Amino acid sequence: MMQRLSEEQFESWRKDARVLEKDRYGEKVLLLADGTMLKLFRRKSWFSKTLFFPPAERFADNAVALRRLNVPCPQVISTYKLLNPYRSVVHYYPLAGATLRGMLQTEQSLDQLVLFTQLAEFITSLHEKGVYFRSLHLGNIVLTPDGQLGLIDISDLRCVGRPLSKGMRNRNYRHLLRYREDWVLVDESVRALFPLFS
Repeated sequence: MMQRLSEEQFESWRKDARVLEKDRYGEKVLLLADGTMLKLFRRKSWFSKTLFFPPAERFADNAVALRRLNVPCPQVISTYKLLNPYRSVVHYYPLAGATLRGMLQTEQSLDQLVLFTQLAEFITSLHEKGVYFRSLHLGNIVLTPDGQLGLIDISDLRCVGRPLSKGMRNRNYRHLLRYREDWVLVDESVRALFPLFS
């Protein structure tokens, strides 16, 4: 159940926070002084499904479902609603590690073949576990300090309770591969690990 987040509490968190992501509507992700994070979701219209099932609740439910499936992901502390302006808010411990996108951009000695072989196996395991992640991209996949791959930004995800169909797997791969700015940094021989690459 979402709690109401007072403007006073939000401002006290926000005062010493670092803004990690924002758009023209305002702040979207805040890193708080204690190392936890707030993710804020706006309601895009008054007559949308988010009115009945806010994204912050989806995020929290998906975190529980992923942990049951042994998929590393953020650990949710609580969910809130902020009224002015309206936002659904999730407060969580971030998943430790580096995103694959960040690693590609900064680590010159990265062994891409090893990492992307692990990624291909990870995605196959997600599909076998019934995880359909429409926002699957290299910025949402983290390599943890203990060498596992995990998922972040998990509100746009479904756990369907059975292995994904071939069509759903292909759609998932298309989402992953459409971010050309990521894949131009990947060696051509490594791209062959992934179906549908063109």
